[in-house]
Amino acid sequence: MSTLMRSYETDILIVGGGGAAAMAALEATRNGVKPLIMCKDTFLGGATVQASGGTSIPFLPEDSSAVFFNDTVKSGAYINNEKLVKVLAQEAHDVFYGLEQYGLLLDRGPSGEMRAIKRSEGHSFLRSYADRRQFHGVVGGLRRGVIQENIGLLEERMLLKLFTDEGAVRGGLFFSLADGTFESVMARVVILITGGCGQLYSTSTNAQCLTGDGYALAFDAGAELVDMEMVQFLPLAFPRPSTMRGQLIGMCSLFGPSVKLYNGLGDRYMLRYDPEKLEYATRDVVARANYTEIQEGRGTRRKTILVDPTENDRSLVGTYRVSLAVAYDMIAETFGEKAANWEAAFEAIPSQHFMMGGVRIDEDCRTTVANLLCCGEVSGGVHGANRLAGNALTEILVFGKRAGRKAAAIARATPVKQIHPEMARAAVRQTQVYLNNHDGVLPGRARQRLQTLMWDKVGIVRSGDDLEQALKALSRLERMADGVAARCRMRHWNRERLEALEFRLMVKTAKLIATSARERTESRGSHYRRDFPETDPAWRKNIILSKGRDNEIRVRVV
Repeated sequence: MSTLMRSYETDILIVGGGGAAAMAALEATRNGVKPLIMCKDTFLGGATVQASGGTSIPFLPEDSSAVFFNDTVKSGAYINNEKLVKVLAQEAHDVFYGLEQYGLLLDRGPSGEMRAIKRSEGHSFLRSYADRRQFHGVVGGLRRGVIQENIGLLEERMLLKLFTDEGAVRGGLFFSLADGTFESVMARVVILITGGCGQLYSTSTNAQCLTGDGYALAFDAGAELVDMEMVQFLPLAFPRPSTMRGQLIGMCSLFGPSVKLYNGLGDRYMLRYDPEKLEYATRDVVARANYTEIQEGRGTRRKTILVDPTENDRSLVGTYRVSLAVAYDMIAETFGEKAANWEAAFEAIPSQHFMMGGVRIDEDCRTTVANLLCCGEVSGGVHGANRLAGNALTEILVFGKRAGRKAAAIARATPVKQIHPEMARAAVRQTQVYLNNHDGVLPGRARQRLQTLMWDKVGIVRSGDDLEQALKALSRLERMADGVAARCRMRHWNRERLEALEFRLMVKTAKLIATSARERTESRGSHYRRDFPETDPAWRKNIILSKGRDNEIRVRVV
């Protein structure tokens, strides 16, 4: 069986491998402190490269940070942390152009203007920089920067536990997928940048590695979480083949100004859901409309809806296609060239896409636990009840940089304090007992149960009864988690063991989401309760979750 074989010490431990982690590491290095990046997947993978490069920046002269701020708060149904939104709006422009210092060649026109800008749903101006290289141009620049700065990087490591002592985080325990060993890391500061939780749902655009670990780990370490009920669903995703189900197609705006949605009866149903904005309504409204049409039996025979771009001026298709080339190529492969060229309709389904709720932070990315910072999708407060298109990549650039700068300042002022070795040994022994179980439910089957439960009961449309049933079922899954069996005995690259370790944290995060959703007895943004379908002005509040004495979830509304 695996034993604790390696230990490391670093000034700043960055847990995560996306764009925010790269930005934090580069900024920490610029401020004279060397970080160590440890990520569960390969570096600069996951949601960062899946996001297709849409980055919202107030580029145009007639636009401003004030308008950008107002659009973001309005989309968030006025429960955003306005201090965080102000930072996002005011720093987005300069941080984005600052990427050029890492060798990134931005996608510009002949006169130096940003070439690929479009207007996305909920934005007042053309504001979306959608690079023809997707986000790979930015990723390449960030990767070069990390390599050039000789920043420490360890991939394929899953964080199992944050070590705390005297109310402060001191490091963490990791599981190495490569050889099945454990690794203990001591740090002056930890930045948690573990991404979202899409794999809690049976249909998601998210990468397999995004299982929501960070929310559960931060909660266990004593951090507060905010608005965990706010899970965003994207209107359009691939329904087939099975290997692509849930993968991103995007928003209606990607398919021309005259795009229309139809159900299986031939009805243009957005006339009923939002007669003013129609298909250009915000993603929460369109995703809910798509889901409802399918659930109530008005979808196609394959239980999908139809996206019809055929009434567009087809001379525009080339312009649109360059901004989301991968999706258009997949549409051509799945539905045919006519569909990709706006000559035929194609099928789609809604899919889980993003998490607005998360670990509660301040403007410098500090959590409610000393020496623990957090940014990116695992943090909450920036987007409120609904995220505008393109704001996720803007967020990771702005707050990744801020987290790195603040972490460097804390690290310079904080002495290394070793945890007692027995703390690490006890965590390893506990995990070994769990991994030694070979007779329970396979982790893949356990995950499927959880995903189906979350989609059906804590998904796009919710109710009090469904949420109560979900919480009871999650308690049963929590008890079952200790009996999940990793039957494969191989030490190296044993993904079954990784999935078994993920499942325990997935159930914890799912309980946090369901608990918060039960508490909010209204509909707001992405959170829709069919038993409370109206938005209640008295509920313009945030739901804060924290750990109680017996590890129970404490709830307060502020």
